[in-house]
Amino acid sequence: MHSQVDSVWILFLAGCGSLTIVVVAFAAALVTAQRRRLALQKDYALRVLTAHEDERAWVARELHDDMLQRVAMIRHELDSLWATLSSAATPQEAHRLRALNAELLDLGVALRGVAHRLHPTIVDQLGLPRALEALAGEFQRTASIDVRVSVPSHDTAIPPAVAHAAYRIAQEALRNTVKHSGASVADLELETRAEAVQLRVRDHGRGFAGVADGRHGLGIASMRERAELVRGTVMVVSRPGEGTTVEATLPIAAT
Repeated sequence: MHSQVDSVWILFLAGCGSLTIVVVAFAAALVTAQRRRLALQKDYALRVLTAHEDERAWVARELHDDMLQRVAMIRHELDSLWATLSSAATPQEAHRLRALNAELLDLGVALRGVAHRLHPTIVDQLGLPRALEALAGEFQRTASIDVRVSVPSHDTAIPPAVAHAAYRIAQEALRNTVKHSGASVADLELETRAEAVQLRVRDHGRGFAGVADGRHGLGIASMRERAELVRGTVMVVSRPGEGTTVEATLPIAAT
């Protein structure tokens, strides 16, 4: 009798052990499949980001090499026409020609600005630290905000996707500072280590409470999406009256 009971228990325990093994194996397979799916999604997202940057670069080149050249040619022809007709032109006609020339000059400047925003070639040409210095200078000229820059004096090998993501995040963070903070000064800091790039944009403006409201939400979401595409993170810390800090950590080795 005891031997029969022992046999039943042995069979029961063996069955439980087998079931446990099956459940653990199934769970492990699910975890592995989930990790593979997430890896594929991130790889696809990175490819999409690269494709977007390539498309932006193409449009920027078209603007620079074609549209801007056409504007320059029209201005040249207008100058030639003005040289021929200036002596016979009425004051009204002279004013219209000068105004047209000024409009073409403004159009050329605007097209260069659009081309630069579409694809900041300075990142590829001079590296991320120098590109961020140029970005700070651009905001100082166009938005009347003093951007204090702290970047490494030497260039570090940074994958292009990471460098462009950092540049875009800095650009969006400074844009939000200009639009919403009311601050006249902002700090832009870059630290490069062997394993990651750390970018920080800080202002001492009006700040905001809790989760970003509608004015800030889209910009913050855009920065976070940029970071996630290169397996990085963006943290935003803000309090009313105490300013806002945007800090991005973008890994290098994992990209």
